[in-house]
Amino acid sequence: MNQYPSHDHESNHSNGQDSFDDDRWAEGLTIEDRIALDQAQADGDALVEEIPKSKDALGWFSVICLLYNRMIGSGIFNASAVIFYNTQSVGLGLLFWFFGALLALSGTATYIELGLSTPRWLQPNGISIATPRSGGELPYLNYLLEKPRFLATCLFGVSFLVFGNTATNSVAFAVAVLKASNAELTSGKVVAIALTVNTFTCLLHSMSRRWGIRLNNLLGSLKFLMLIILIFLGFSRLSSVKDITKDNFTDAFAKTDKTPSGGYRYGEALVYAIFPFGGFHQANYVLAEIKNPHRNFARTSGIGVSLLCVLYMVFVILYAAIIPKAQLFKPNLDIAEEFFKSTIGRGSSDISRVKSAGQALRAFSAIGNVIVFTFTAARVKQEVAKEGILPFSKYIAASYRFSFRNGFQRLPPHQAGGFLHTEKSPAAALAVHWLVTTVLILAAVLGTGQDKSAGTFSHLPGYSLLLMAYAYGLDVIWFSCIGIGMLYLRFAPGSNWRHISPIPHVIGCVAAVIFTVTNLTPLIMMWVYDPVHKYMVHSDEKVPWFASQTLAVAIVVGAFLYWVGFRTYLYQKRSRSGLVWKVGRTPIFWRDRENLDENGQERLVQIYEIIRLTWTALTAPEPKAGQQQGYGMIEMDDIANFPGHGQDNTGGQFQQAHYGNQGHHGYH
Repeated sequence: MNQYPSHDHESNHSNGQDSFDDDRWAEGLTIEDRIALDQAQADGDALVEEIPKSKDALGWFSVICLLYNRMIGSGIFNASAVIFYNTQSVGLGLLFWFFGALLALSGTATYIELGLSTPRWLQPNGISIATPRSGGELPYLNYLLEKPRFLATCLFGVSFLVFGNTATNSVAFAVAVLKASNAELTSGKVVAIALTVNTFTCLLHSMSRRWGIRLNNLLGSLKFLMLIILIFLGFSRLSSVKDITKDNFTDAFAKTDKTPSGGYRYGEALVYAIFPFGGFHQANYVLAEIKNPHRNFARTSGIGVSLLCVLYMVFVILYAAIIPKAQLFKPNLDIAEEFFKSTIGRGSSDISRVKSAGQALRAFSAIGNVIVFTFTAARVKQEVAKEGILPFSKYIAASYRFSFRNGFQRLPPHQAGGFLHTEKSPAAALAVHWLVTTVLILAAVLGTGQDKSAGTFSHLPGYSLLLMAYAYGLDVIWFSCIGIGMLYLRFAPGSNWRHISPIPHVIGCVAAVIFTVTNLTPLIMMWVYDPVHKYMVHSDEKVPWFASQTLAVAIVVGAFLYWVGFRTYLYQKRSRSGLVWKVGRTPIFWRDRENLDENGQERLVQIYEIIRLTWTALTAPEPKAGQQQGYGMIEMDDIANFPGHGQDNTGGQFQQAHYGNQGHHGYH
C-alpha cells in the first residue's frame, strides 16, 4: 500500500492550498508544511526526521525475523542448565520455563496496546491521538510519569545507554568461535574477536540500513529453521531413551540434597527463564519504521511470539527427556553439548567434531543477536537523544548518510528516489552504542576473567555478571514498571483506556496482572539470601550472589542522580542567564484513506517530525493557539514561539500531547 497516495493532492486543493513542485519533500504536502520543513532545515537548532516510506518500511516478514533473531540466541542453550541446576528439579525447571513463556505472552499483549494506543498528539478539538513511535519503553514511561519533568526520560534513558549493549553476545560469539575451532581460550583472543564483531555490526548498520535489514531477515529465518531441526533431532532420539525419560519424569518435583533453602537461587533461575523470552518487545524499539503497524506489528508480534513460546517449551521438554537427571543437575553443565552428543553425535566416532558443531550453532545464534539488537538499540538511543537530556543531543539524535567519498554526513533535504531511507542511519547513536559495548567487553573479560595465581582464563565471571545485570536492570525492573503502569491505566477510577486499546478489556487486565506478577516475583526473590549459595551461578565462585542486582540498581540510582544534576544545571542556566531548555517535536501527517481504524475513520500516518532542541529566552512571547508545545520544558509558561505547525494534509493543526497525568486525562 502506498502511504503517500497521489490523490491527496486533491485534498490539498480542495482546502485552497497549492502544492509546490519541489522534490525535496514528499509529494502532496501543503504550503504550510513545506514552509515549516524549509524553516526547520535552515534552522541550526532543528532536525527533520522522515519516517520510512512504505517500500523502505519493515514488513511483517522483517518484523518476525527481528523477533526470532533476537529471541533465539544463546539463552536457549545456556538458560536451561542454570534453571535445572538451581531448582534441582525437572518438574520445577519446566514450570520456570512456562513462567517465562507466560511473561512473554502477557508482555506481548501489553506492549501491543501501549505501542498502538499511547497518546502522542493533541488535536485542536482537544482529543489526543496515538501514532506508533519507536523507543521501546521510553514513550510509555514518559506518558505514565510526566512529572517531575525529565525524570522518566533520565531514569530509563541513562539505564538503557548502559544496559542496552551487545557485550555479552559479542563475548559469547568469541568464545564459541574459539571453541569450535579448538583454539586456546585466552583473554586477548576473546577481546579481539568480540571487538571485531561489535565494530563490524555497528559499521554495517551505519553504512546501510537496507543491508542490515536483509542480514537480519536471513539470520532470523535460519535461526528459526535451526530450532525446528533441533526439535526434530530431539524427537528422533526419544524412542531410544525411554528409560531416561521415565526416570526423569518420575517424582519430577522430588527434592535433592542440593535443593535451595533460600529464595535467591529460585529468583536467579526465574531471571534466567525470562532472559530467552526477553526480546518479545523488540518491534517496539523500531515501531515507527514498521509498515502499517496496526496490522503488521500487532498480528506478527502476537503470532510470532506465541509460536516461539510453544517451540521453546517443546525443545526444553526434549532436553529433560533426553539428558539424564544426574547430568541435568550438575553445575557448569553445557546442556547444549550434552543434547548434541545424544542426537547428532550418536553416529559419530569423533566427539570433538560434535562439540565443534554445537559451538558453531552457538556462535551463529550469538552473531544474529548482536546484529539485530545493534539495529534496534541504536533507534532507542536516538529517541533518548531527541528528548534533549544528553550532551550533544542534537548530533546523537540526527540521522546520517554514508558515502565512501565523503564518509558520514548529516542528512540533506529530501532527495527523490527514496535514497534518504535506504541509507539513512543513526550513526552517532551507533557510535555511542559501540563505545559502551567496547568498554563493557574490556571490563568483563579483562576485569574478572584472569586467575593470576593459577594462570588460567575464564570468561564466565564477567560474562555472567553482565548477563544477569542486563536481565535484571533492563528487563525485570522496567517490565515491572510497565506492568504496574498498565494496571493503573486499566483500573484507575474514570480511566477510559479500555475504549482506545486494541486489546479487549478482560484480556488486557489478565495480561497486565500476569505480566506484573511474573516480573515482581524475581525482582523480590533475587534479594532473599540463601546461606548455602553465596556466589552467582556460572561465576567460578568469584562473583557474590548480590552483585548483579546491586549493579543494576546502582545504574538506576546513577540515572536518578544524573536527573538531579541535569535539573540543577537547567535551574542554574535559567536563574543566571534567563534561558530555559526547549524540546519541541512537531509532526506532519497524511490521512491514510486506504487504512481505516475500527470506527471507519482515516488513520493519521506521520511522515515527518521536526525536532528542535534550543535555549530560549525566559521573556519569549507565549505560543500562539495550535502551536507545538514540547513536554520537555521547565515551566509550561516559558515556551518559545517557534515556527512550524504540525499539520496533516487537510490543514488541521496538532500539539504534542503531554505525557503523564495531563496526557492521560484526555481519556478520562
